[in-house]
Amino acid sequence: MENKKQIKQAPQWEIEFSHVRRNAVYFIEEYWSKLHPDTPLSLTDEEKQRIYNKYRMAPLVNDISAYMKRIDDLRAQGYKDWEIEV
Repeated sequence: MENKKQIKQAPQWEIEFSHVRRNAVYFIEEYWSKLHPDTPLSLTDEEKQRIYNKYRMAPLVNDISAYMKRIDDLRAQGYKDWEIEV
């Protein structure tokens, strides 16, 4: 019998943490505003893009061409950078 490693699905908290860690805009919208309702942040698209660019992390990808094509396709569909899940 062949030994194969089984890929385990990450727990939901780990998936969410990874998303928050890589996307400051997601953190602000999903966590900061809920934890601090007395001081919510309302950001313009330009402010979101600036924050996203400042704190974004480089994704780990196997095929950079396919990754860039996917990003370009999603942008063409109207998605903003901070809305794209890597």
